[in-house]
Amino acid sequence: MLNNLKKIGKIVATHGLKGELKFKLEDNLIISGEFQGEQLFLENSSKNLDVFEVKKSYFLNKKHVIALEEITNIDKAQKLVNNIVYVKKDSDFIEEEFSYVGFECFYNNKSYGKVIEEMFNGAHDLIKLKVENKEVWVPCVDFYIENVDEENKEITLKEFEVLI
Repeated sequence: MLNNLKKIGKIVATHGLKGELKFKLEDNLIISGEFQGEQLFLENSSKNLDVFEVKKSYFLNKKHVIALEEITNIDKAQKLVNNIVYVKKDSDFIEEEFSYVGFECFYNNKSYGKVIEEMFNGAHDLIKLKVENKEVWVPCVDFYIENVDEENKEITLKEFEVLI
């Protein structure tokens, strides 16, 4: 059964008296579509799976709160805390967030290591490499990035000597 499912997060706490739950999404995932009406598969500590339909979904203070059909009070909700949350692999409301972390960087056909961190500075993305015991931030702009090969997870740099 788990072959057809993908792990998307965990129930971390209850919210209120009506059985709502706080839900923590895996770090590399984003909710890209409507969550309401979707099926969630919850795995408890005994590895048993239960199926629930999402009745309501919203954010409160940067926390994702969900209400499930048939979970109508805090006592029922409490039993679901720490359950692992799965969805069908073909679900289209969850997407993996793209990340450069782990991409290998090359300059003049020489490897300068892998991307260890990334961030957005308000204008563009930046990637961080560890080069000869120092960390170097590279702006993801045409001046420094020659090519990004997503399939092979490689980034070809240009004008890199300006940064190191």
